[in-house]
Amino acid sequence: MPPKPSRAQPRKKRQRVKEEALEATVVVGTYDGGLLGFGLKDGAQTFGYAPHIGCIKAVHCNKEGKLASGATDNAVRLFDLAKRVELGELQEHQDSVSALQFWKGTLITASSDGQVCIWRGGDFELLLKFQGHKAAVTSLAVHPSGRMVASAGRDKRVQLWDLTRGTSAAHLTIKDVAEALEWSPCGESIAVLSARELMAVQVKTSATASLKDPSSEGFVRINFTSMVWLSSKMLALGDAKGEVRILSHSSDELTQACTLPKESAAQSTRVKALAACAGRLLVGLSSGEVEVWLMPEKFGPKALPVPTDFNKLRVVETKSRLTCLVVWAPEDQATSSGEGKIRRKE
Repeated sequence: MPPKPSRAQPRKKRQRVKEEALEATVVVGTYDGGLLGFGLKDGAQTFGYAPHIGCIKAVHCNKEGKLASGATDNAVRLFDLAKRVELGELQEHQDSVSALQFWKGTLITASSDGQVCIWRGGDFELLLKFQGHKAAVTSLAVHPSGRMVASAGRDKRVQLWDLTRGTSAAHLTIKDVAEALEWSPCGESIAVLSARELMAVQVKTSATASLKDPSSEGFVRINFTSMVWLSSKMLALGDAKGEVRILSHSSDELTQACTLPKESAAQSTRVKALAACAGRLLVGLSSGEVEVWLMPEKFGPKALPVPTDFNKLRVVETKSRLTCLVVWAPEDQATSSGEGKIRRKE
């Protein structure tokens, strides 16, 4: 009588497929409405499709792997990165969806007509809709506590909102349009990025640290384009020349520590997006390339980082006109960047 086939191998195979699906994934949004995914570990493409008929303006995901993308077709499309399936579409905005962000079980979206929507993450029921700005919303940033959300608009205002009520808690009027907002990991400060200036504002004291490019005066100007917190005291700042600066932050000062090495023969491109996850710094360029850098194991409180502290692991060619990117990693992989020990095995 022939032996019964063992079920151990199929179980191992299923487990291996599950583990591979939960590898950290980088998602890139493009001008032609496409989303591309590739593995953070090896740069291999994992998926690619075009859910929008317009330019993708924003993309974000939560820890469970739910991905949302917003575009100039006025739609929000939903995708499950863990299961690799589409979840549907949200149609509420009457203009381009210009910003969005998850916070646990909540999704916040905003559009070019100044409207802000708050959705329940489980079934994506619309919970609240309100007029956030008199002009287009450019960025959203949910506080780490989840109690409030900051929004920036082309009306040159940064608003703080009560996330549960949709009521204004405070506001900041600035000289230029803020293109990006991001809270520090500890939630004490918010970074406000405009084309000419990066500000880090402490919420409790209103102490403001600011950085301007001294070479950008007059007719020759180098615009800032993107930024990301690497730790509670360090940021990365990208510009229109394709350079990435590493900055140190104190309560009243932003100091440039170093600039990431750039190949002299490299084509001049803009830094379109920056992201940090699991000890990696990702630099998305307008050429479609995504650089993956290994960051220092720790950012010391006294010694500022130097260029040799950062190691370029790879360059991923997406062959697309990149507009934005986000990184999703399972919770056990998404250790706080630069504030804990990082595995250096590649």
